[in-house]
Amino acid sequence: MADGTVETYSVVNNKDEQIHASFSKRDLHENKLLHRGVHLFIEVFGGKFVLQKKANKPDIENAGKWSSSVSGHVRFNESYEAAAVREAFEELHLLIAQSEMRKTLKDFPTEENGFEFTTLFTYLLDPRKELPKVSEEVEEVVIVPLPVLIVDISRNRSRYSPVFVSLFNKFLSIEKRIGG
Repeated sequence: MADGTVETYSVVNNKDEQIHASFSKRDLHENKLLHRGVHLFIEVFGGKFVLQKKANKPDIENAGKWSSSVSGHVRFNESYEAAAVREAFEELHLLIAQSEMRKTLKDFPTEENGFEFTTLFTYLLDPRKELPKVSEEVEEVVIVPLPVLIVDISRNRSRYSPVFVSLFNKFLSIEKRIGG
């Protein structure tokens, strides 16, 4: 971290109960430790979706791929909601309140998602707001009409983070069921 503090991450058991802290994302993934992650899908009025392209750096997961509007690891003793708000600010300089997000789904650990209990939140961005700014973790941010995104993922899946594609398909399934 830029301020010199050490980040710690929640290692959890198979019931998503915090059991201890890890000081390394690499440790979490290399040792296949169950841990927590968050994704935030930012929708824009009019059927549009905010995507981020991960910076193409060696320490960035899914470097160079298009991904969720916001994503990241949950820190030790941090709630999923607080992590989503923190990550939105760190990655996009976007200030949102927990009350403005909707918990959409919880995904269970798999090899594909890096052994994370992942909670997906959605947030509706007012189109009059300025497009979020990028950080050193993010190469580019775009707003894409949902139908265009669906077609592009089907044609160019390798351009997208596998975790994002999995969550996006589950999100679309949920939206279809509730008529959203």
